[in-house]
Amino acid sequence: MASSLVSTFAFAQTILIQYVETTLFVFGTIGSILNILLFSQQKFRSNSCSICKSAHFLFILINFLSISKDFLASSIATLILLFPGVIPQIYALTNTPNPIFNQGFCRARGYLTQMSAMLCRWLLTIACIDRCLLTSTNPRLRHLATVPIARKIVLLLFMMWLLIPIHILIFTDVRRIGYISCMMSTNASAIYHTVYTILVGGILPPLIMVICTKVLWKSLQAKRQRQELTQIRQKKREVRDAQILAMLVLQVFIFILFTLPYMMFNLYLAFTRSVMNKSADRLAIEAFLQLFTEITVFVHPSVTFYSNTLVSQTFRNELFILIWKILTCGHDQRFHHRRRIYPSASVIAGTCR
Repeated sequence: MASSLVSTFAFAQTILIQYVETTLFVFGTIGSILNILLFSQQKFRSNSCSICKSAHFLFILINFLSISKDFLASSIATLILLFPGVIPQIYALTNTPNPIFNQGFCRARGYLTQMSAMLCRWLLTIACIDRCLLTSTNPRLRHLATVPIARKIVLLLFMMWLLIPIHILIFTDVRRIGYISCMMSTNASAIYHTVYTILVGGILPPLIMVICTKVLWKSLQAKRQRQELTQIRQKKREVRDAQILAMLVLQVFIFILFTLPYMMFNLYLAFTRSVMNKSADRLAIEAFLQLFTEITVFVHPSVTFYSNTLVSQTFRNELFILIWKILTCGHDQRFHHRRRIYPSASVIAGTCR
């Protein structure tokens, strides 16, 4: 019979999945779709940082196929992360055990979530680097912060993160068939995966982001000291760029805050992997913490749209314009249909002569 502690943590996991994960999924999906629509606007499409900040799977695909070079699709990697990461957990609440949760499921889910999560993190990192290049006093460095170069970097990142997590498709195994319980099949692969996840996903991106934020702050301070009077149009552009920078800095803060618990727990699992005599209570606590820290990873991609809306007036204005277009589109079409002016019979007769 399970102890009260085991039952309590099992119930807590159910609450996390049923309410917290579901809420993140709904808000994250809606926010990602709105990001796609808003970052496709001309005001953001001409900014290379906007290209890097959003996760661009669809953008890359469309550019690669030369269907529409002007179309900018944002946050597709977020959707890739949310769907395989959250939907199976919700489904498992009322369908466990289930034979669908097998080795193939573990490998596919692990690969998709790892690939999309890393892509999101490194796109945000590249966006920080892009801002540093743009504010540099070196014209050669500033020339690197362009939309065409940003597109090439995004394509390169996408291809890299298709290949780098390939070990997940080879070494991931199911710990208990019928349950979402996945693990690395060998100690060597488990150690490699832990070190790789912590280093490439948990240490390098935040470190680069913090360094870039510090460089950006110094660059902006220096720019203010030497800045002279500018035209109104230039001022508007600088305000928009400053708001994009604010969006970026807030995303960096959210990313570090909510990724750190997951990385720390992975480090704990790596050090305690060889412990074989864990009690049932300890295993229950570890299972709860694993689920909790995995959920924290979904927070950053789920709240990106809302953090952008909070700090950027330009973003809010574009959102209002987008909503107004959606609400008035059908009405305008019906109005123009009713107001269409047809040529009279006399005019038609005149043209026939």
